[in-house]
Amino acid sequence: MKQLTSIWLRSAIVAALGLTATAAPAAQASCAANTTCVETRTFAATVTQLRTSKQNNARVLTTTIRFHNKSGKSLTLGYVRDSGIAIDDQGNRFVVPQTNGARGIGEIIGNTFEAKFMLQPGETSDARLEFIWGPGSAPNGTSYDLDLAIREIDSTGADQFRLGAEHALHFANVVEGAAKPAATPPTAVAAADSDPCAGRPGCYNAGPFIAEIQQLMASQVAGAARHQTLTLNVRIRNTSGQPIILAYKPTSSAAIDNLGNRYVYGRPGTHDTSFKGIGIVARNTADPQFTLAPGQSRNAQFNVTRFNAAGQQLGTGYSYDVVLVELEALPSQQLRTLREHSLTFPNLSARSYTTASNGADAAQPEVNVEAVANKVIDLFKKVQKR
Repeated sequence: MKQLTSIWLRSAIVAALGLTATAAPAAQASCAANTTCVETRTFAATVTQLRTSKQNNARVLTTTIRFHNKSGKSLTLGYVRDSGIAIDDQGNRFVVPQTNGARGIGEIIGNTFEAKFMLQPGETSDARLEFIWGPGSAPNGTSYDLDLAIREIDSTGADQFRLGAEHALHFANVVEGAAKPAATPPTAVAAADSDPCAGRPGCYNAGPFIAEIQQLMASQVAGAARHQTLTLNVRIRNTSGQPIILAYKPTSSAAIDNLGNRYVYGRPGTHDTSFKGIGIVARNTADPQFTLAPGQSRNAQFNVTRFNAAGQQLGTGYSYDVVLVELEALPSQQLRTLREHSLTFPNLSARSYTTASNGADAAQPEVNVEAVANKVIDLFKKVQKR
């Protein structure tokens, strides 16, 4: 991605300092008799979460699908646009919309594709799909059959790819909540024992980093509409052995409460300003300010809003989703998307959370890449003025 001069310089410095990242492998059980899990020759896919919500006159199914690379080589996958369909036990048909329907995984549209969902051998990562249905007065179902197509994207050389095998995935009788996991093999037990989240609530292990909810605050916005806003303070820690660059993907921040109400980044079609402390990735620009050395932690803040909630019952429990983009700095002074991480935090409440990272940063030496980058940029500007 072409950047402004200051961002080019900063990314070049980041590259010179070796700021690249690779995700840590994670083991996962085979599908066995689990109907919410599908296996192919190269990967297994499991629906780990399904949550229902309503937005205006529409019903939304938010699904988290966990992909596990079974092969002995790196694997890149993409979602085939318009292939996602869900049918409930009442015969109602949900579809994945073309705008913001797929999160954390690249889309394949005809012969064009995004090669950004890459899994190393044994690695596991999540994608998020939302299915929409305009119900009218029809009754809602309670279980769902999901169908979608996932296609492999084969590497033919350095940064060269072509479309490979396509897989039709069918998940039967998926119900709301967390899916029951398949039997856990010994390798998965070992991976769980080394999980830096260690089962803590509000913690998500993305592989090269973990994200932990430090505080969730629910508040009312004054006025006749009486909007409700959730503010989430998230601490992100680099758990890999390499520095990492992360950015927020605009419009990907959303929450659902225990009553099925949706909270979103802002009004549809408006500019996303719901985040603080982290840069974003837009169409032709990327901000690498959120750079973490190995072991380093930093905080970001996200706000989501339920609009026009006057006179309506408010929820007390929440699930939250957000997509963070992992960036790579190239020697050509450009940034590119290495991959996307779809993070899911279920079973949250409005409170403060105790995390293992609290107070730990004071004893950790930090590589202040931004300070070094800014000094070089200032020097560059002075040279330009002469």
